[in-house]
Amino acid sequence: MKLRIPLFPQINRWLSGAAVLLVCGAATASADSYAETVLADNPVAYYRFEDAADSMAITNAANPEWHLGYLLFDEAGNYPKLQQPGIENNSVAFHLYTPEGGVEQRSFIEVTYAEELNPSGPFTIEFWARVTSWGAGNRCIVGNVSDFNNGWWFRQEPGPTPRWLYVQNGGGIYMAGGSITSKEWAHLVVTYDGSTIRFYGNGQQQWSVANPPTPAINLGGPLRIGGNSATGDGFFDGNVDELAIYASALTEDQVKLHYAVGLTNITLPPAPAVITADPEATEAYSGRAATFSVTADGALPLSYQWYKNAEPIPGANEDVLNYVCNYETDNNAVFTVVVTNAYGSDTSEPATLTVLTDLILEASPDSVMRTVGGKAAFIAVAGGALPVTYQWYKGTTPLPGATNQMLWVSNLTPADDQTTYYAKISNPWDTLDTGPATLTVVERTTPVPDSGYARVVMLDDPVGYWRLNEPDWSLYAVDSAGNFDGEYTPGEGTITYGVMPGIPRETDPAIAVSGKAEVRVPWALELNPHGPFSVEVWLKPASFSAEYRNVFTSMGLGQGGGSGPNGWLLYQQPNNTLIWVLFSRGWNAAWLGGSWDLELGAWHHAVMTYDGSVFRSYINGQFGAELTYAAFVPNGDGYASFGHRFSDGGAPFDGALDDIAFYNKALTADQIQAHYYATVKLGLQQTDNNLILSWPFGTLQQADQVDGPYADLSAATSPHTVPIGNAAKYYRVKVQ
Repeated sequence: MKLRIPLFPQINRWLSGAAVLLVCGAATASADSYAETVLADNPVAYYRFEDAADSMAITNAANPEWHLGYLLFDEAGNYPKLQQPGIENNSVAFHLYTPEGGVEQRSFIEVTYAEELNPSGPFTIEFWARVTSWGAGNRCIVGNVSDFNNGWWFRQEPGPTPRWLYVQNGGGIYMAGGSITSKEWAHLVVTYDGSTIRFYGNGQQQWSVANPPTPAINLGGPLRIGGNSATGDGFFDGNVDELAIYASALTEDQVKLHYAVGLTNITLPPAPAVITADPEATEAYSGRAATFSVTADGALPLSYQWYKNAEPIPGANEDVLNYVCNYETDNNAVFTVVVTNAYGSDTSEPATLTVLTDLILEASPDSVMRTVGGKAAFIAVAGGALPVTYQWYKGTTPLPGATNQMLWVSNLTPADDQTTYYAKISNPWDTLDTGPATLTVVERTTPVPDSGYARVVMLDDPVGYWRLNEPDWSLYAVDSAGNFDGEYTPGEGTITYGVMPGIPRETDPAIAVSGKAEVRVPWALELNPHGPFSVEVWLKPASFSAEYRNVFTSMGLGQGGGSGPNGWLLYQQPNNTLIWVLFSRGWNAAWLGGSWDLELGAWHHAVMTYDGSVFRSYINGQFGAELTYAAFVPNGDGYASFGHRFSDGGAPFDGALDDIAFYNKALTADQIQAHYYATVKLGLQQTDNNLILSWPFGTLQQADQVDGPYADLSAATSPHTVPIGNAAKYYRVKVQ
């Protein structure tokens, strides 16, 4: 076994990766003192971490008699570790690790709650941080909270493209401060001048929020450095230095000065690459990714090359290797990695991969009750080795073409009542059957007639469709498609019924919500499918806000593990645009926008589609943006909300909502435009000397001029044949 000695790099970069400064040996005599620069701006507390290696507490350099920080060690007493290289001499190191056969080891420093550390007015929080690893979830670096909804903290996003984040009051304020580069020192500052919160990364303003709704109120929790369980995040793995808290807002010039002085006082000598944590032997199912990771230190930049059985793996040049394995070629293969910098290289100990072939039934389909005319969905969940195939059965009869993970049964009739379904699941090594699921079909208790715009929507066969046209004091928002009635939930706010709609030629009313009022639709698999879907909503904002407002959400926390949500939501952003947010069992989300400026008091039509590969957004019938997000995980347990959010995070929507629909397919651009214009497509086909007109419903109209007047052809039915003559004729369909 090789002796692993952690070293530190001598190079720091701007967050953008532009300028590079190399500092070797001690700081020059002409350089300003970083401590003197900070103390000149009168911090309330200033933790320099220059204490002796065996200290049990850290000193507050701003006032050595107050607000000491006490070290809370891991079980072995190894971390926190003082006297580590940092800014102007030393820093404190934290290490997140799990000894063989043990539990995850955490370490942190705690400062007892004090009003001085939680100013009610202007404030500044400043420190330097250096990440040595990241995991599957967010990690808290510094937190001053009493619980998730009260206080502030800085977090580190998971890889592969992590960012620094500042979170206040459970996400009431949520700002990104630039990207993270492993092993590099970063200077992080948040200021609040009484009107605007600003986040600086390495001297540059990265984000700002004007007129935040609430101050960063900590109701009595301690300040913790290195992690804080009250945030719900993981603990930090890396170094922290020069933490200062001020009862004032540093100016931009002061922030830039602190960064520049700190940068010239990083005193780390050149050092060869050295591996501090070897990759470990692991198991993975065939067809799935095996993950190996290495932790290394030394002068930057570090380069990586992974090997399988002594052969280099093309493109495997990061500190984490995600290797999709195959039983036939990779079982018992040995993996190593070589880490190199300008001063030397180091080779890891070998790690063996064991490839498994098991097929595991994780969940059988659930029995459901659905209504006549609606849809039902069933899902089988398999784990283990890939590839996996499915064959669904109705009773004992295989269903032709039913070979997806999900089974949809549409246009339910009374004859479907008490039918049973199950799936046969196979991989190349095994086959197993799920348990049976029973479909119960009942008649609708509230028939809903379709007219006008509703006929346009129903033509495209939605899974759920809420017209939100109920009279005053209604308890339920009826699902016109059949199965998923919502509940009007005023909560702390107000629901206004009978609001004037904004859909073209539509007279059916809408609702308005304010102050956390919402419509809640219970979770259903049909509204959160594993596969293509579309969601659309008409909205009219009544006000703008510095917060992110929840227009429409379908997200949950309890299913599938991870440290954050799954599902999606639609935000009204502080810059008065709309954005869809996609989750993947974590708060590191994908954002699907489109630069859509909202107009107060005006109706907008927003749609998101997913074809199983690509997400696309549309506003007012026009394409906005698209992205591929393979990590997306559907909502596994949370109800859908029109106007708010299940976790009480973010701000509620303030405005009107109308005709919300959900589909188990990706709507086409033509369908979306038809919905926006509240119309149907008139088909035209020539046969000999005739034109054949076709339309799904409505009244055919004719005119001699393109701008009318148009007259009803009440007797015409689709398809309608028109002889081709010499005079021009114009046709359209009136939707009723």
